[in-house]
Amino acid sequence: MTTKHELFTQIARQHMGIETLEQRNRDSLDFHEVGVAGVQRALDAAYRAGQAEFLAAAEALLAAKDNQMETVDEWRRLRKAVRHAKKQNALPKP
Repeated sequence: MTTKHELFTQIARQHMGIETLEQRNRDSLDFHEVGVAGVQRALDAAYRAGQAEFLAAAEALLAAKDNQMETVDEWRRLRKAVRHAKKQNALPKP
C-alpha cells in the first residue's frame, strides 16, 4: 500500500519534474519552477487518486453491507452507482 507521502512524491516526479519532496535546506534543491500545466496535471492526479481511494472504500462498504439494504432495488441502484463512478474515475495502478 502506498502512503500519502509516497503518492505525492510520485505525482511530483511524474507531473512536475520534482525528484523528492524532502526538504534539503538549499534553495536550488527546495524551490522549483513549474509551469501551470504541470501543476494542473499534478492536482488532477492527486484528486483522482483520492476519488479512487474513496470509491474503493465505498465498494468495500457495499460488500460488507450486502443484503442489509431495505429493498433489493435500493441495493441494485447503489451498487450500480458505485460501479459507474468507479469506471468514470478509473486510474492506472501506481
